[in-house]
Parts: sequence; structure tokens; C-alpha cells
Amino acid sequence: MVSSAELQYLKLIELIKDQGGASHPTKGTCLSIFGHTLILQPEEVPLLQGRKIFYKGLVGELRAFMADETTVEGFKKHGCPFWGAWANDDGTLDVDYARLLHNFNGINQLRDLVYELKKKPDSRKHIISLWDPSSKAKQVPCVISYQWNVENGRLNMIWTQRSADVMIGLASDMFSAWLLNQVIASATGYKAGTVIMNIGDAHIYKEHFEQVDDYVTGVWTAPALMKPTCKVEGGIFDFTCEVEGYHPDNIVNFKLLV
Repeated sequence: MVSSAELQYLKLIELIKDQGGASHPTKGTCLSIFGHTLILQPEEVPLLQGRKIFYKGLVGELRAFMADETTVEGFKKHGCPFWGAWANDDGTLDVDYARLLHNFNGINQLRDLVYELKKKPDSRKHIISLWDPSSKAKQVPCVISYQWNVENGRLNMIWTQRSADVMIGLASDMFSAWLLNQVIASATGYKAGTVIMNIGDAHIYKEHFEQVDDYVTGVWTAPALMKPTCKVEGGIFDFTCEVEGYHPDNIVNFKLLV
């Protein structure tokens, strides 16, 4: 059963292949388009069926961000094994995602967001910014802001992303965006609503072109499986997430470009 999220993902791949322009950023040649939107529904876990997404590491990544971890070992403690590629020689990480959540010019954006959502649900200022022009981090965030609103007791989120590596990053980002809104909703007492992902530059690298076909083939040959469900419990600093019914066998390896 292909989800609406995966159908949108497939359409984006086809759009880039058909209409994408060639560009040559620091990591190599790619095809890209500028400006795209994905819409994720709260009742549908946006994990791909055509290839296996190792979601437990993404749960651990968000837990590490919430805990303001700054080392590879700290991320591994929460179940996230993949940040070592951007580590310093001593194992420390310049992680703007975590740093700016907890301290952007002295402001704890995460703490203030939760407080304001509870106290002033009708505010239009429920925003977390992750773009710091002065940052010297090795890996500045691809996501530049989150914005929430409360509508009839449901928490909706806009996720704004400057850059999306479609075959590696975006495949995981869809689940991460959905999960973040689920966690914030759980922490503030609202029902999770719609997530709108606004993407600036969406691109596919030349090195990934061959594996794109492997993924697309896997979508249509995947067996019909039970619809994945995810239960999120706990606050922002100690949440748990278990996914049931997600068992794709197709593993497509895309080379990580750093």
C-alpha cells in the first residue's frame, strides 16, 4: 500500500528527472528544481515502502537534538549512529539543529515554544528559527524554520527547508518532520495535525541516478503490508516512538556525499 506521502515523493522524483536543471554545487553534479511542497497527514506515517528507512536512528536523532547533545557518543546514546560523518577529531559535533533550539542569542526557542503554545494558542509567533548567518558549523541546517498553529485543538506545522537531497535526506526528513509535530503535540496536549513541508532547492545527485530506478521498481513490487502506525508518548525531553507494521525488504543504498 503506497501512502499519499510516498506518492508525492515519487512525483517529485519524476518532476526533477523531467524538468530539473543541471547544477554543480560543492558535492557534485545534480538535477534540481526550486520550490516544492509536500503535505503529510497526521494519521499516516510517512515511511517509504519502496526502500527501507531506518527510522529508529531518526527517532534517536530528534531525541539527541532535544537533549542538546554535542558529541557523537551523545547521539549514539539516544540511538542515532550516523552523525559521525560530521564530527570533529575529538568526537564533538557542531550541531546547529541542537544548539539553536536551546540557545539562539540567549533564547531557549524550544522551551519558549512549548510555553507559548499552551498559554497563547492563537498567537502567530509559534516559530523556531534554525538559520544563523554567523554560524561556522561544519553542517549548517538544511531546515531553516518551523512554524506552528493551533486550529480546533489540532497542531499544524510548516517545515521550511532550504535544501533537500531527495534520495538521502528527504526520504528521512519526511518522517522527521511528521515525528517532530507528533512530539510537540504530545508535549502541549494538542492532537497532531497536518505538516506542510516547503522545500527550496530539491535535487538528485548524479551518483544516485542508477539507484533511483531501483527504488522506483521497489515501490511497485513491494508486497501489501499492514499500514504503519506510530505511538508517541512523553514530553519533548523524554519521548518514545514505536512504529508497527513497517517491514519493507528493499534496501537501496545511496552514497552519502559529505
